[in-house]
Formats: sequence, C-alpha cells, structure tokens
Amino acid sequence: MKRKLVRQGHNTLTLSLPRRWCEINKLKEGEEVELSEKLNCLLVSKEAYRGSGEIKVDVSGLDRSTIMLLIQSLYTYGHNLITINSKDSKARHVLGEKDVSMPKIVHDSVNRLVGAEVISSLKGEYKIQVITDDSREKFDVVLRRIFLLITEMFECLEQGIEKRDKEIIENIALQQANVKKFINYSLRILNKFGHEQAEKSNFYFAIINFLGKISEIIKNTAGYTVVEGSLNQSKQACLLIKEIGEEFSRYYDLFYKYDIKKTSELHVERDKFKGRFYKLYKKISKDDVFIVASLMPIADIMLDLIELRMAIGY
Repeated sequence: MKRKLVRQGHNTLTLSLPRRWCEINKLKEGEEVELSEKLNCLLVSKEAYRGSGEIKVDVSGLDRSTIMLLIQSLYTYGHNLITINSKDSKARHVLGEKDVSMPKIVHDSVNRLVGAEVISSLKGEYKIQVITDDSREKFDVVLRRIFLLITEMFECLEQGIEKRDKEIIENIALQQANVKKFINYSLRILNKFGHEQAEKSNFYFAIINFLGKISEIIKNTAGYTVVEGSLNQSKQACLLIKEIGEEFSRYYDLFYKYDIKKTSELHVERDKFKGRFYKLYKKISKDDVFIVASLMPIADIMLDLIELRMAIGY
C-alpha cells in the first residue's frame, strides 16, 4: 500500500498508519510505537521485538527425527517458550532401529539450540525456555563461526582419511553438532529481526541453509567412512577430497572479500574438478568412488552459494 507524506511544522513529515493494522494491534491515540531504521526501510512495530512468545505442540506418535526437527523449527521461528506434550514415553529412532526416551530426545534437541534450556521435564510435558537475549548484532559473528567450523570439518576429514585415523574422523560428528547449533541460532536471528540490510535477508537465509547441507554431507560421509569404509583410500582420492575442501576455503575468502573475477575462478575450478573425477572414477577403487561421490553434491551446492553471493553484491 502507498501513503502520502504530510508536512507538519517546518521540519517534520507525518504518515498515517493503516486503520486495520492499528485495530489488530489494539493501538489507540497517544500510545507509542517502535521505529527501527535500516537503510531505506523503516520498521514500525507496536513494541520492540521480544520474540514470538509461547507455543505448545503435541508430538504423540511422531518419530525421533521429526520431533527434533520440529523443536528446532519452533526455535528458529523465534519462540521463547516451547512446551512439548506427548502421550508416548518413547519415540522410534528409525535410522538407529531402536526406541529412544522422550526426555533424551528433548535434551538432545536442546543441545543443538544456543541459549535454550529444559526448565521442566515432567511425564508427558517438557518445557524449553530460551534464556538469552537475541540481537541482530550477533549475526555476523555467528555466520563467520559457521564458516570456520565447516572449514575445520573438511580439514579433519582430509587428515583422518590420509592418516587412516578413525578417531579424527569420529570427531567430525561433534563438530557438525556445533555447526548445527550456530545455524539454528543464525536462522532464529534472521527470522526475528531480518538482516541489517533488509533486502538481503532472504539471500542470507538461503546461504545458511546451504552451509548446513554441506556440513551434513561431510558428517554423513565421515560416518560411513568409519562404519563401512576400509580407510584405504588412494592418493588420487585424497587429492580429490582435498580439492573440495580448498574450493570451500576459496568461497569463504570470496564471501568476505568479494571480487567478481574470483567468482569466475571458482566456476572454472568446480568444472575442472568434476571433469577430473569423471576421468578417474573407472580407475579408482569402490571405496574411493563411494567417498568422493558422497562429497560430490558439495560441488553443486557451491554453485548455488556463488550465485547467492553474487546476488548480495559488493
């Protein structure tokens, strides 16, 4: 909708608020509203953002993974008090082929959420409270931390496979848990406040989701390497794995020091990498193919990340 600015006095322009919006928010003459300035945007709200309050959900009959994803989703949405009700004392962990207790599922979920605590764990009802103050100013610090943690995951995978050290590889799951924490928190900040450059919020949201997918791919590849693999990868496979990690490091540099020429270099290196793999896959072992092919989707995700960084611009 469009509204005309009306001059009031010598230096003031006034703007009328939509009647329906005022009625919904129960605003009356003389009350104060909160104004937030962000570049060419002006956000008008009934009060400074304090979160989305409380929500209650019933998870009876759901499996473990769905319950954990639901809790994370409610957290990233911005809720400050989440009450989980369930008639079940356990839920099925499909991948692990076992039943897991509800208290453990709730506590495992909360461990992936920055600033959240289980404040009540009664039979059939579990309360999760976010006890930290969220602010837009924390976003940049959290995003950089995500980049650094994923870089460390790549390094551990490379070293673990090269040195045939399962202990190093097993550590990747813990690293990914930390990545997931920060990803959930950054999405929560974006959803509550948006980016300081409001028109770029959706781009950052997509970037963070793609970073999360990359961390999941590394974790899953590492898991299968330890459980199913022989850790007997050839030097050729190790080099390919290292190249994927280096590609991500170059993107990290590009993200914070944007240069259109570097985006072209990343495109070229990605295409060359895929070409090298296709030439080698018939010559290397099945274990090699499995590991490298598991990581291959990262090359395609990198293309999406490059496009998003170009959209954000300088």
